[in-house]
Amino acid sequence: MRKGVGVVAAVAAALIQVPAAANSEPGRVGIRVDDAPLIMADGTAAPAVTPEIFGANARWIDNELGAWDPAAHGAAGGFAAAAAAAQLKLIRYPGGTVANFFDFKKAIGPVAERGCQTSGGFAAVRFGNLPAARNGFGPDEEEALVSQLGAKTMVMVPSINQTAQDAADYVEYMNSPSDGTATNPNGGVDWAEVRAANGHPAPYGIKTWEYGNEPFLDGQRYWRDEDPQLRVRQFIDGGWSRQTATDPTYQDDDGLFTGCDLVNRKSGTGAADQTYRTRYNPVALPSDATAASGPIAEPVLTVGGVPWRRVDSLATAGPGDQVYQLGKAQGTITFGDGTHGAIPAKGAALSIEYTTGRQDGFVDFVKAMKAVDPKITVCSGWGKPEFVEAMGKRPYDCIGIHSYTNQYGGDANGAYTATQLYQQLMNASDGPTQELAELRKDIARNFPDPRKRPALTVTEYGTISQNGPTGVSTPANFAAMQMHNVYETTMLIGQIGNGVRLAINSNLNGGPNADPAKRDWGNILGSPPGFGITGRSLSLTLAAPMIGAAPRKVSTVDNPTIPGQRYTAVVAAATRTSSGVQLLVVNRSLDQAMPITVDPADGPAVRSAMQTTVTDADITAYNNDQAQPVQRTTTTLAPGRKVRAELLPHSANLIELRY
Repeated sequence: MRKGVGVVAAVAAALIQVPAAANSEPGRVGIRVDDAPLIMADGTAAPAVTPEIFGANARWIDNELGAWDPAAHGAAGGFAAAAAAAQLKLIRYPGGTVANFFDFKKAIGPVAERGCQTSGGFAAVRFGNLPAARNGFGPDEEEALVSQLGAKTMVMVPSINQTAQDAADYVEYMNSPSDGTATNPNGGVDWAEVRAANGHPAPYGIKTWEYGNEPFLDGQRYWRDEDPQLRVRQFIDGGWSRQTATDPTYQDDDGLFTGCDLVNRKSGTGAADQTYRTRYNPVALPSDATAASGPIAEPVLTVGGVPWRRVDSLATAGPGDQVYQLGKAQGTITFGDGTHGAIPAKGAALSIEYTTGRQDGFVDFVKAMKAVDPKITVCSGWGKPEFVEAMGKRPYDCIGIHSYTNQYGGDANGAYTATQLYQQLMNASDGPTQELAELRKDIARNFPDPRKRPALTVTEYGTISQNGPTGVSTPANFAAMQMHNVYETTMLIGQIGNGVRLAINSNLNGGPNADPAKRDWGNILGSPPGFGITGRSLSLTLAAPMIGAAPRKVSTVDNPTIPGQRYTAVVAAATRTSSGVQLLVVNRSLDQAMPITVDPADGPAVRSAMQTTVTDADITAYNNDQAQPVQRTTTTLAPGRKVRAELLPHSANLIELRY
């Protein structure tokens, strides 16, 4: 998730402005689609549009929020049909924030035998316990679902409680062949045989993986340092970090916990043999120091504010000795039984300040994962310029960008009107496109050879609603409204123009709610039951005819900037095939239709033309159980050397010209 940015609208990479004098039809916006390729910000031609631009971020808990029917071992009723209508081709699993602590080893095998998980957020308080009952949608269920949908999975590998070896095990479970010998050439458990024993002998062949989710955010830095410059280096190369109670964001990092619940710090119980765990593991000791780590201080554990001493073994401790034993690998803290070591009193506050043992970083993860399957692609989940700068010329496959803008519901004067919400949203809508272009240029500076240049992927995009100064947030289902459909289609146009290989919309579907008025429709699909077709899906899938073709140069003339705002009315991207031109075009004007003339320059005569439009007269309208006001309409246009059309206000459109 990212902060909102204010930039001028003319930066849209898919749109090139030329002088107004070039237009021979005053009062109309001229759109010229050349046969020349679209040259991106790094000087290379934009690649062909892939089916994976129709992706969505899943959230694994609660049977993917009701998308999975465990009784039928398949998609819940209505889900498959809705996903097909949305042309869903890619699911990011197990999700974003909610999956920051996801452990695949606890999510495989018989559901009744699976363990608890720790929440990274969204579904429970961050660090909260997610019981086994909510852990029924594991990697095997995900693959059964995408197989039913005819889609693919990309996997987000957590970077907090996992090691590079854990990630390698995950790759092995998903991708390695089973030979029936239960012998692992990589050492340890033969995870391919575990998969086979779970009923899936054939490997799944997951091609695209991502390391980490939004580690640049303070709320998701976890064990890493507060200093952003140090934090990005820790993300890349791993490292050590002292855990204390001094940071308000992580004030309980010095607590002791049990099981999957890393929220509720424990107090002494008064019982013998009390055992707890640190929030992060492993734990480093002074003897573990290296030149890279620098000196490592001894852990400082207190019981009721009194320091207790670490010992190698409780067996030699006396009944009154205030000591504890540390299990470094898992961060376990064990106290005595009253014979060998004192017992922490009931209600005694427990605290430990410690240094995490070396945590693996992006480089470690990629190396371990590709040792299992060299053919996979591993993207960095730190999709920011500081990662590109810190990584330098070291090779990597791709960078996973989260394209978000903040949307406020009001200001110091109170709640925004619908018009103000719309204008704020449109003023921000070119920002993500510009950021993609700047990242592409940054990467090119480190990789002059385009053949070695890491790819851009957008692994989440949308808006983040924020409370304004008066505490007013955006209206319910704001992200489902027609204004948001225009915004997201603008983002997709920018992604196509910047050569994005895959685009993951946030999110796949909302959770179930007994009250239809409270269901979440601001996703690719509606909430269960039914999973209705949202306006967002209707808008984004206008781009379907562009799949497989490379973007072409698009230029506009007489494209007005909206009075008093920072954005132009028209944004467009186009492809050309042997059969004709496919033009995805948005009119961002709130209340003015835009007459346009489309010029398929240097092409054969246009024999037929068609326009498909997604809009509703009300910018706050959205599709739900009761009504579907946002619809597609298709009209036939008059053919000719140039083709005239009209873009309705706040609309997304596809214009197809056929030779």
